Amino acid sequence: MKKILIYDDEVQFQRKWKQDLDALSSLKDFEIKPLSQEAFEGSMDVLKKRRQRLRKNDEWGDERIPLDNTSVFIIDYDLLDTDPFLTGEAVAYLVRCFSECGLIIGVNQYPDLDFDLSLKGHPESFADLNVTAKQLSNPNLWDDTRVGFRPWYWPVLPKHLCDFEKKVIDVRQSLSEDMPICQILGFSPDLFDMLPRSIGQFIGHEPARATFREFVTKSGNGLRSKDAAHVNDDILARVGAARISKWLERLMLSGQDILVDAPHLISRYPSLLTGEIMDIETWNKAARLTTHTELGLSIGLIEPFRLKKDHWLSRPVWFWDALRECEDITEVREPWKVKRPKWMFCEDASRFYDEDYRAFIADTESPFARRFVKEFDEVEYRPIVRFSM
Repeated sequence: MKKILIYDDEVQFQRKWKQDLDALSSLKDFEIKPLSQEAFEGSMDVLKKRRQRLRKNDEWGDERIPLDNTSVFIIDYDLLDTDPFLTGEAVAYLVRCFSECGLIIGVNQYPDLDFDLSLKGHPESFADLNVTAKQLSNPNLWDDTRVGFRPWYWPVLPKHLCDFEKKVIDVRQSLSEDMPICQILGFSPDLFDMLPRSIGQFIGHEPARATFREFVTKSGNGLRSKDAAHVNDDILARVGAARISKWLERLMLSGQDILVDAPHLISRYPSLLTGEIMDIETWNKAARLTTHTELGLSIGLIEPFRLKKDHWLSRPVWFWDALRECEDITEVREPWKVKRPKWMFCEDASRFYDEDYRAFIADTESPFARRFVKEFDEVEYRPIVRFSM
């Protein structure tokens, strides 16, 4: 059975998180357990020893810890009662780099930020996803129900876990030949060469030629320099898969001008819908985290432009520059003939709405920076200056 481990040094919160997660039907196949302070501290000691051994070009050793068999590790940011100098972010780095853990969920590193109006997230964090405590048990984080508050940039975590293992396999297979990252992902080198500096610099000075080995050991966004000196392929694969995955989700996709997903694509090209265009539910069918064949789109028309390594992102995506030149699409061929409904895609609900939405400007260089939210009560939107730009 898959395992979710939870650690917060304030036991009452740890117990509440477990209770709330136990109540979710989508997690019935997971064993959810709190990690005791003694077990946590013992695990940290082992991770530090592994780090020291690897710096000396030695083996990890045979000692196993619970995190090595954990599918999802949930870690609070403030660990003052455990160690005044330790944070959840420091733990996330150790767990990602020196254990065999699956996904890492950071809680309350950004405690007043339920919805990120920048849409960039926190790619510098080694947590695979950062959430507030009150959103941790939101059913929409664990299943694609889309009722109420459901940020579009969230993955569905159980699927994200399965996809992570596929990414690790991709990276591991690439290491023997040192293939460029763009080739493994299915991007053209030319596209990587033209990435804005704000995006491309995350993976290195020459994005189109960067390999996973170079990224993990030299970019500054993988292993720290002293940890990278004697790294093994298992670490390279897991760190590379996790960090590039987050880069794709939060930097590459956020602008919707390099890659574009279904709801943003149909907002520009409604003719790609196969259902009744004047029915809002036809549009909402496309705003789901499912396979590209289930979105109600003319998939044959746009299939040549789809990213085929679809497990690298949490939703189907297409290459925008190639797509916008396809004259088989009505809006490209005859843009003056197209009538668009008045509804807008709301990033905080993962749905289209025809009224009561609010505009904001995402922190991206993209020409598609103007986005919309439904704006739910009791949800913290930050940075609020994005509403007034």
